[in-house]
Amino acid sequence: MKHTFNIIILMLSTISSYSQKHDYNWLTGYSSLDDSLPDPFGITKIDFNTPSLNPSFIYDTFKRIDFLGTANTLSDKDGNYLFSYNGYIAEGRNAIRLQNGIFSISDPYSPFPQMAVIIPSTEASTYFMYSKEYYTVPGYDSYSQHLFFSKFNADLVAQKIILKKQIIHSDSIQLIGIDAIKHANGRDWWIFYPKLHSNIFFSALINGKTGELIRVVTNELGRNLENVNNQLSINKLGNKIAISSDYYKITEDESYLDIFDFDRATGILSNPLAYTFKDYDSFLLFGVAFSPNSKYLYVSRKTHLYQFDLSKDEIKLDTVATFDEFIGITPGGIRARTWFGYIESAPDGRIYGTTSCCTQQYLFTIDKPNLKGTACGVKQHSIKITMNNCLPSFPNYRLGPIDGSPSDSLGIDNIPVAEFRYDQDTMNYRSIDFTNLSWYEPEEFWWNWGDGSQPYYTTVWDTSIIHTYAKDGIYEVCLRDKNKNGESTKCKKINIGTTATKDEADNPLIDITLSPNPMREILIIQVNDYLPEKMIMNLYDLQGNKITTKRLYEGSNIINTESLSSGVYIVEIIERNRIVKSEKIVKI
Repeated sequence: MKHTFNIIILMLSTISSYSQKHDYNWLTGYSSLDDSLPDPFGITKIDFNTPSLNPSFIYDTFKRIDFLGTANTLSDKDGNYLFSYNGYIAEGRNAIRLQNGIFSISDPYSPFPQMAVIIPSTEASTYFMYSKEYYTVPGYDSYSQHLFFSKFNADLVAQKIILKKQIIHSDSIQLIGIDAIKHANGRDWWIFYPKLHSNIFFSALINGKTGELIRVVTNELGRNLENVNNQLSINKLGNKIAISSDYYKITEDESYLDIFDFDRATGILSNPLAYTFKDYDSFLLFGVAFSPNSKYLYVSRKTHLYQFDLSKDEIKLDTVATFDEFIGITPGGIRARTWFGYIESAPDGRIYGTTSCCTQQYLFTIDKPNLKGTACGVKQHSIKITMNNCLPSFPNYRLGPIDGSPSDSLGIDNIPVAEFRYDQDTMNYRSIDFTNLSWYEPEEFWWNWGDGSQPYYTTVWDTSIIHTYAKDGIYEVCLRDKNKNGESTKCKKINIGTTATKDEADNPLIDITLSPNPMREILIIQVNDYLPEKMIMNLYDLQGNKITTKRLYEGSNIINTESLSSGVYIVEIIERNRIVKSEKIVKI
């Protein structure tokens, strides 16, 4: 009987680990707190919890929380949005501020990014936040005097703050730069953050059940970082840490890149690599992020985006993109170059980056960061959003224990979880690019395309695989993952060029939504779970004059409408010579 009970417990713990989608909702933007102002003063929500894993974009001009610099957003393990934190307040679902949810005695708009990190407890619906609070010495510096600990209960029924701003470590701490990574035992966490004006880096070991501090490891190595502006990143394997820094002075502008090896069992850093930029290609615009396969490190500066091969023992940066001189113009008439800024890895396998600063409305992407050189696919200013394009920062929630290590004493095995993204080729609509996004250390993969063709077997995790279908249809694509501990399978139905029907063959049914309505300067046409042959959007005024035409694809299609006059328009969407959607929309 006891043996049966243990098996049941093991099965439940395995099932609960399958969904770790705490980073599946991103919020960014500026809405001026309680005011409802015209775009671009609103919130952009980026939701990765979609069948294709290509994100949907939602604009909310009434949301109360603002993100000027600090931006932390949390979802539950299944990807349902829970709450956000901006360095000042915590806001839950439906734009309701959490009770007792004011966290800072400073300004309500924290201008500093990466000042907090949120991790889930091993206890259901409980989350821990570790944060800094800026303190300014007149004529000197801004820094944090403490590392704080807060505790949330944030299930889908009740949300409350259990414990708020308990000091767990006091020192002069760099204001910007904090991240977390799981301990080698797969349960506890390391919180990593640098000391001010020194070569000291702290690794704080956190109890995964209670959130309490176990100990602080002090690493003293490398060079002093004489700056307060930086971005910190940990790779998906949890064994490397990078920090990109800017030290701005009137007479000098230097930027630093520092890379360390990290031991998840001891919290010890080693093998520092250092690189110094001695030029003016920064102006507080810089970022750092690892590729999902941990082979490459990306470094952004104002006018250049670089890639570093982590297998090298000396830093040599290869340019993968140069700023194309695009200038964005806000509704207020502010002209701002869309330089490269902060970058962040996303659950869809892409890297997203901000452009310019708080007056800009664009994001850029690295679509295939696992690929070497310019094949990584940089798309500049490719996504238009609301004002102030800061990005949230997340730890890697999908990392297990180090199996077989001395720390592996909890019996938590890395049973792989299969996941993938699919993208449609813009030239051949039946050619689909599948990106493997699995986690928990899979070693073998079987792809079944659902069209009767031979399944594809590989032991290479990080490749995108293109499969071309011979004809239109609805196909069930399955990815099976396996390692020595177990296996899992993920299946998704993809609809290629076939309009589903209700009762009659000439009555197409495709799920398409238009928002917001009324619109201001942005219209989103969301094509859900359908890969079109050649879907066209035509926009007409009420006199029947065609205003614009745009090709549409699966997912969010963002239409720039700022040049339109106020009034009523008709959106007509055509697929396979049929009108599949016709709707009036108001521009205000």
